[in-house]
Amino acid sequence: MSKTPLLILSDSISCSSGLGRISRDLAIRLHQNCSDVFEVATAGYGGPGDIFPFPEFHLHSVDKWLVPELPVIWERFVGNRDGIIFVVWDASRLYWLTNPDQCPIPFLSQWLKAVRPKMKIWLYGAIDAEGPNGKLTHRIADIYKGFDRVLDYSAFSCAITGTKDHLPHGIDPTIFNPKDRLAAKKAFREGGFTTLNDDSLLIGIVATNQARKDWALGMEAASILLKRGHDVKLWCHTDVMERHWNIPSLVVDFGLEGRAAVTTSRFTDEQMCWMTSACDLTMAIGPEGFGFSPAESLACRTPVVAGSYGAQAEFVPKSMQVDPIAFRYEGPFSSRRPVYNPAHWAAKAEKLIGVRCSLPDHINWNGPTLWKEWQSWFLNGVEL
Repeated sequence: MSKTPLLILSDSISCSSGLGRISRDLAIRLHQNCSDVFEVATAGYGGPGDIFPFPEFHLHSVDKWLVPELPVIWERFVGNRDGIIFVVWDASRLYWLTNPDQCPIPFLSQWLKAVRPKMKIWLYGAIDAEGPNGKLTHRIADIYKGFDRVLDYSAFSCAITGTKDHLPHGIDPTIFNPKDRLAAKKAFREGGFTTLNDDSLLIGIVATNQARKDWALGMEAASILLKRGHDVKLWCHTDVMERHWNIPSLVVDFGLEGRAAVTTSRFTDEQMCWMTSACDLTMAIGPEGFGFSPAESLACRTPVVAGSYGAQAEFVPKSMQVDPIAFRYEGPFSSRRPVYNPAHWAAKAEKLIGVRCSLPDHINWNGPTLWKEWQSWFLNGVEL
């Protein structure tokens, strides 16, 4: 039986983004467990590059999410064979791939039309919000029609897209696991967070600096806890200090100056594990398509305050969730965003002080079912 070429298109698997990590985990597991069926390669933008037991193609730029290098990559990896392109990106970025007539690069449009009979396009797309009436917006729904196969991250997503299949990503507990909290706080102090005490209430917020991550919500909740007498310290880990939010300014505006460590460095998974373990609790400040940060927090036995709207609510315990007080629509895709009362988040945080938790089995890569379900999904696709 000849192998089926499977090209994973996403962020680079050597970068630290969530999409890159998803793609890396899947590519490695497919290569290790399904190499008799699939010939795996990846293509992605960003990342320093690394050594993998399969081809890793680097995209030099992603302007308007177009991939002009795709024809060359496909020719080098697939050639004249039938193949699969498995995309781990938001569908909104893929207007040109599923509908070549909308592709503004003529040679790429022509190539897509010519190769389409031999190319199956599968999507693993994150959905973190509904459009009006609880559905995909018209523009996104039109893009979805062009995929041969779709796998959602969550039941939350399926209710919006109308797709039947969903599987969460996973966390590897051999990488993310609980460390001694006092030892982890000591390491934080030695790293420069000199105002952090053993009995400080250390709150961790790990999120990108974008609109759907409500940094003001987390800051205000922390400020409320400080006013209630807690020795609040804050660890904020993000990609850039200033973009949608000015995070250093928020720290000052909410009275947390001298109490916050804001990091943007690329940390290893082991370092992130120690930092998360140092926290008394974390806050997941935006609705998620999956939710790496709250999942990693649970794996480190650090409780997490999270909203009940989004895919993260499918693994964060109900006792740690906060319900929205309202909703609003945002952005070009009319995304329905939850509005929360910061006082409710502060109250939930107080209830979670001293609570220990664990990683749910269904998002554990080493658990009894997750990889088996992923493997079945991929293998079933070849049989279609």
